Amino acid sequence: MPDQDKKGPNNYLKYSQLGIQLFVTIALCGWLGYKMDEWWNNGKALFVIIMIFVGSAGAFYQLYKSLPKE
Repeated sequence: MPDQDKKGPNNYLKYSQLGIQLFVTIALCGWLGYKMDEWWNNGKALFVIIMIFVGSAGAFYQLYKSLPKE
């Protein structure tokens, strides 16, 4: 039982880090898309949408690779 208690906080930190990493990746890609739209004077949010999809795909791929295989 004590071994299981020691793993509890580590698992909590591990999975909360994954959530933060997911959010930061998508937010950075969205910001990059916004800056790309500004650079090319695009009146639409085309690059924001594209970069959010790219960031989401990359973040979920990284999430998939980091979760334990059971």
